[in-house]
Amino acid sequence: MTDSALGGVVVPILTPLKPDKSVDTISLRRLVGYLIDGGVHGIWASGTTGEFAALSDRDRLISMETVVDEVSGRIPVIGNISGTSTQMAVSLAVSAQEIGLTGIAATPPYYYPSGQDELLEHYSYIRERVGLPLWVYNIPQTVKTVVAPGTIATLASRNTVVGIKDSSGAGELLAELNVLCDQSDIALLRFIGSVFRITSAGAVGAHGVIPGIANLVPAIAVKAWQAGKSGDIAAARTCNAHLMVAGGMSHIAKGGSANSATFSTMKSALKVMGILDHDTVSRPMRSLTEEEKQQIPQILKQLDLLN
Repeated sequence: MTDSALGGVVVPILTPLKPDKSVDTISLRRLVGYLIDGGVHGIWASGTTGEFAALSDRDRLISMETVVDEVSGRIPVIGNISGTSTQMAVSLAVSAQEIGLTGIAATPPYYYPSGQDELLEHYSYIRERVGLPLWVYNIPQTVKTVVAPGTIATLASRNTVVGIKDSSGAGELLAELNVLCDQSDIALLRFIGSVFRITSAGAVGAHGVIPGIANLVPAIAVKAWQAGKSGDIAAARTCNAHLMVAGGMSHIAKGGSANSATFSTMKSALKVMGILDHDTVSRPMRSLTEEEKQQIPQILKQLDLLN
């Protein structure tokens, strides 16, 4: 399956970890099965929700290879090969080339901010050296640098990139990119990293969404997307209510960062559901306390995720 067939709900999959912090491939395979059974349209492997920045390249490759093997061609798999420099991203991408990924994605290099001219070179260099379709991963809140709409449009016009995941949260950037692509007849798959715009993403020019919460509620996320596409307002309202409940689950964490609250809560919930064997998160992220975990079953019952 190719990138050009991609649309709808792509899940930025969690990376299950064992207590020793190694990748739990058995749980990862079960999670892949759960997502596919939920009807998702693709998987985004080793992304932010997958804790990629806290994992070694070896563990990232293990996670990507496990996902690809378990998917077995049923849906596209995009692997995030981002690194702190262009060369580090290329090194990981070269190693990942033979795994069978549908495509690869890269953020700007992080730690040192980049200029837009440097980003043009960054993505061009990756594409020249790796024989896989390349996506821009725009998430400035974690990497310091925005990939500007004009830069993305230029890369797409040169066939350097085929798609973008816009997790900037800035709707005006996507709107500008839509105009640039329309004016110059540029083909580019546009996805947004969003929870509460799943039902409206198509209306703002997106071909799909990449919501972290879909790890927990894949079927609801897919129904939300379909409701938005078909204009079913009642179904969209119901799906959004369920997404509010699922997304609000992270508020049970009384400490740690927003990211650790989100990841640890989803992992703990999936453990309760029997999909993951462990709810370990990478250090220094904070796991839920036993007291906090006691609130999870009731929320899962609200979502009809527990018998």
